[in-house]
Amino acid sequence: MHPDLSPNLHTKECNTLMTLLKECHKNHSVLNFCGHCNDLNREMRKCLKTEYVETRTRSREHGDVMRKILLNSPEESGK
Repeated sequence: MHPDLSPNLHTKECNTLMTLLKECHKNHSVLNFCGHCNDLNREMRKCLKTEYVETRTRSREHGDVMRKILLNSPEESGK
């Protein structure tokens, strides 16, 4: 299952892929059951996964920095 597809939560590339996929589903409602839009769906999921990994990495790095700041005693930090 993919995350919330609200446009304000994703990059321009992923938003473009989501729009193309929605148009494909709308324009090819019957062919969709035969896998007509599968390539767009795969590309969208790949883009969303890349975003997720990048966000997770940034969050982990930020957490490491904050942990170091909070765990240092005031004497070590020079305050």
